[in-house]
Parts: sequence; structure tokens; C-alpha cells
Amino acid sequence: MDFSFYTSHEIIFGRGKIAELPEITGRFGRRVLLISRGRFVQESEWMERLKQAMKSRQLEVRDHALPGGEPTVTEVDEGANLARDLMPDVIVGLGGGSSIDTAKAVAGMAVHPGSVADYLEGVGSLRIKKPGIPFIAVPTTAGTGAEVTKNAVISGVVEKYKKSLRSSHLVSRIALLDPELTYTMPASLTAETGMDAFTQLVESFISNKAQPIPQALALHGIKLVDKYLAVAVRHPDDSEAREAMQLAALLSGMALANSGLGAAHGIAAALGALCNIPHGRACAVLLPHVLEFNLPSCITAYSRLYSQLSDFTVDSELAAAEAFVTRVDRLTREINIPKSFSAEEVPVDRLAELAKASFGSSMSGNPVAMNDYEVEKILRKVTAK
Repeated sequence: MDFSFYTSHEIIFGRGKIAELPEITGRFGRRVLLISRGRFVQESEWMERLKQAMKSRQLEVRDHALPGGEPTVTEVDEGANLARDLMPDVIVGLGGGSSIDTAKAVAGMAVHPGSVADYLEGVGSLRIKKPGIPFIAVPTTAGTGAEVTKNAVISGVVEKYKKSLRSSHLVSRIALLDPELTYTMPASLTAETGMDAFTQLVESFISNKAQPIPQALALHGIKLVDKYLAVAVRHPDDSEAREAMQLAALLSGMALANSGLGAAHGIAAALGALCNIPHGRACAVLLPHVLEFNLPSCITAYSRLYSQLSDFTVDSELAAAEAFVTRVDRLTREINIPKSFSAEEVPVDRLAELAKASFGSSMSGNPVAMNDYEVEKILRKVTAK
């Protein structure tokens, strides 16, 4: 047995913990670069209170507010140039996975020359070789687990791609998770981000790179999502469900960072880059079909997962594995995930192109090797006729 395990240097979790962020930030110095994306976070009441609390502690806060959407090469390069000019003592990323990935990439690139494109997997040839500016991650959604991962997903501007900036040096110094920040997420976002976390948990558990520590974490996270996601979607003010989903998302990030992912994430990356399909929804729609494709090689793993989720006994290991796939599909229906993408979202004449674009780093973890034809076949199942 041979493995390593990376995660954030410190994880702070609990309701109301956002109130501690000014003091925590001040540990690193006075100059703070605050990075966020989208009005959902930027116009929230807690964000204004946070900035006032930071200023009351004599922290010099530069607010770098970006529009909603996933980080692009241009935005990371501009943010890195800003950080090089300001030389902040700490960078704080607040928001969903896109906000945190932006801040993570800016923190790393601030101490490295050139464009972030030069460092992306499958695009550039350079690598992150040293720690960047200390980085604090504060997620406001429960899905990506980006607060504890060692990669940031960046989109091309001229060339359409989504590629990872990856290094153990990118792991956050502190991850602060306050489930109360997720209470105002709408039902659709709760469902999609929750299924992103669930897909990460399942794919890391069955990955051909799976390791014992992340598998144990993933197993606990899978049980949390199975029990609480539908509750959080139907009852957004249920504090127990929100806390459980925030923990599940955290565990999903720890698992994927150390065991990799699989085909659902590989195909979702292509759908995001070429068709602008939201990542969580792409994963949610794809996961049951990818699980079905992988089933012959994952009977034991699926059976183990089913036994953890259900008290019902079945006749065989194969029956239990099939029941797990059915259970996942039923969960997506319960939280109103659509069965397919519309023809306008994913044109049929682009399926071959999408299939070829699906073979990034995520796909390499899939337990069954796939080819273009098999990926395209899955895409046809989830594309409206």
C-alpha cells in the first residue's frame, strides 16, 4: 500500500463561524484581498457586516468583486497582477466553487511569472513550484468541496476548454465552513450543488485511484447526501440538513483531491466548456448513466454502498449493485433533476466533439476505460431528441 493525503492546513466548521473570520484573517497580517463572484454573495447582508468587522479590526481590505460565472484565464491573470501590485498578507475567497477557484488560482499565480494558461494541465508546460500568498476559503454553497482541493478549474477564453491548475501548494491555509451561509440557496441550486458533491463522493469511492482514507470519508459523505439532500431541497431552513450537506461537500472535496474522479466529471467538463451547462446539473444528469455503464466492473463497490444506505436485503451482490444505481436515479427524480439536456443546450451535431473533449484528468480515474463511441452513446441518452 502506497499513498499520500492532502487537505487544508486547518478546517473550521460550524454554524455562526463566519463571525470569526476577521480575527482569523488578522492572523496573517493587515492587508487583505477579498475575492468573490456574483451578486448572490456580494449583495448579502452578512458580506457587508463582514467587511465592516474587518475594517473595525484595522484590516486594509481590497474588495475584488467579479461577475458570476466560472473563472477564466483572463480573470485569473488580472487578479494575479492585482495581487502582485498589492502584495496582500492573505487572500480570502468567498462564494461557490468558482469564487474559491478564482481566489485559489490568484493566490498561487501571484508568486509565479506569466499567465495561468502556461500552468494548466493539457495546455501549458509550467508547474506551480512554491506556496503562494496564504489563502482562506469560505464556501457559501454545499457542493464543490473546492475549499480543500489542490486544483482550480479555469476556462479558456479564445480556446474553449476547462482545465485544472493543480498543485499541493494550492491547498487553502484555512477552510472556514459556516452552514448558515447556505440557507438562502434556492432549491434548484441546492439540488445541483448537492448532486455535484454526491457525484464526487461516488466517483472518488469507485475510482481506479481510490485510496483508503478518502474512501472512508466518501462513504460517510454518501450516507449524508442520501439522507439529507432531498430534505435540504424541500426545507431550506432545516439547519440539520444544511449542516449535513455542508459536511458532505467538504468530505467530497477531501475525497476527490486524493482519489480522483471519473467519467461523469469528465463529460461534465466538456459540457461546461463547449455548451455552458452548469457543472452541478451536468453531473446530476450524467451520474445514473455513468454508474450503469461502470456497473459490470463495480458490482462489489456498488453492493457495498447499497448495504450502507438500505436496510433491505437482496438476493445477490449483483442485485444490490443494481439497486444502488436505481436508488441514485430515484434521488435525482426526487429533487427534480431533469432527465436530459434540451436540444438547444446540447445540439446533437456536437456530440462527437463533446465526446472527444471529455478525456481530461477526471476521466482518467474512471474504473472502466472508455472510448469516444461509448462517451457519445451516453451523451445521446441525455440529449433531447
